[in-house]
Amino acid sequence: MAKDLSSFLDELSTDNDRLRRVSRPIRPNAFEATAFLEHLDRRRDFSAVLFERPEDLHGQPAPFPLVSNIFATRERIAQAIGHPAADAGLALSLEMARRERLSLPAVRCDGEAPVHQLIWQGRDADVGRLPIVRHYEKDLGPVLTMAVCVQDPDDGFYEMSFAKTFYKDAPDWMGASLHSPHLERIYAKYQKLGKPMPMLNILGHHPAFFLGLLAATPFGTNDYDTVGAYLGEPLRLAPSVTWGDGFLVPADAEIIIEGEISPDEQTVVDPFGEVTRFYQPQCLRQVFRVKAITARKGAILQDIFSGHQGHWNLSAIPKEGSIYNSLQRRFGNVVAVHIPHSMCSRLGCYISIRKDKEGIAKQVALGAMLESNFFHWVAVVDEDIDVFDEREVLWALASYTDPSRDVDMIKNSFTLFNTAAGYQKVVIDATRPLDYPFPERFKVPDAVMAAMRPEEW
Repeated sequence: MAKDLSSFLDELSTDNDRLRRVSRPIRPNAFEATAFLEHLDRRRDFSAVLFERPEDLHGQPAPFPLVSNIFATRERIAQAIGHPAADAGLALSLEMARRERLSLPAVRCDGEAPVHQLIWQGRDADVGRLPIVRHYEKDLGPVLTMAVCVQDPDDGFYEMSFAKTFYKDAPDWMGASLHSPHLERIYAKYQKLGKPMPMLNILGHHPAFFLGLLAATPFGTNDYDTVGAYLGEPLRLAPSVTWGDGFLVPADAEIIIEGEISPDEQTVVDPFGEVTRFYQPQCLRQVFRVKAITARKGAILQDIFSGHQGHWNLSAIPKEGSIYNSLQRRFGNVVAVHIPHSMCSRLGCYISIRKDKEGIAKQVALGAMLESNFFHWVAVVDEDIDVFDEREVLWALASYTDPSRDVDMIKNSFTLFNTAAGYQKVVIDATRPLDYPFPERFKVPDAVMAAMRPEEW
């Protein structure tokens, strides 16, 4: 059996602390789903939540349940890729790095694809029949928060990323906010050709599928093959309902919306409560024309609780591995990369290195800035600092940083998210100075630590 979302939820259901089922009817469009999740978050309860009886946008019982918060703990993400949950810190980041270096070619599905067990076309392809969530008070409206997939018109590779699609009180079109540089690059090709861009909105799959598509692979990488390395098995594909063999779709997805992005139409999208916990400003973006909606029997619509731990982890943890790989190839001295919750897992990262000369820490920090246009802040520390323990990182910042030489600002550098920093970025060398005498950090002798077993005392 190929991996899918239901099989993963079955694993979680053995432990009520990891999956909570809500059997009462709930109105996702009236903020009730996010209100429930916010209450759990304030209690530091990061369970995945399955809303079994949500309403659709017409106020009717939706044909699909709704699940959220799947990615809210590093331990659950480790479980999703078959990694020990107890090793969800550095070991998980390094496992993500290993998976990113692999590629497992996708395969064609034999027989009927599960995602084609239900097909809505024509007047039936009404996105309002879905339990789409309205997340925050001033959001433009209900919005789908899951991944989209497009195909490069020149080289045929498939590019996937997360993008918001906004319900527009219309059954067959939506507003699409395609803000990924790779998506924008491919869309520009279709615009130049004057053709609509085929696109999928993939509204559920096994968690490892989404972790794989968020690896920071180079432009031109076939994401369908990358995903297989994270699933631990080839991704199964099937011809789409709309374009046939011209565009293959993930056969084991839960729900897929097939449609086209117009080369010249625009519509209003946003505001939306984004990953940074601010509203993203209103703007004009692409129009997504719906062609078909397909689903598997017993499908579950998946949503991301924006600006909370699941949202932060989902992108950050795969990218910890990708950035580690890139920096290690370039410098060879990288020990760990962590993209912390304190920076919404987008605005900055901590990197530990084996430092052998002055100036190398800033080179590593600048390299990290090139890997993500999200980052406003990058701090580099020594290898004895655990970047997954923010107390240690802050100690290094306070103890080793000489503001006059170790802090640099990069001006007029593009970034996707709005903060008070604007288009300014900061790199910090928080490593121990090597070019003048400096106190040594104390420690209990390693041999005594290794021999001591407190439980025996």
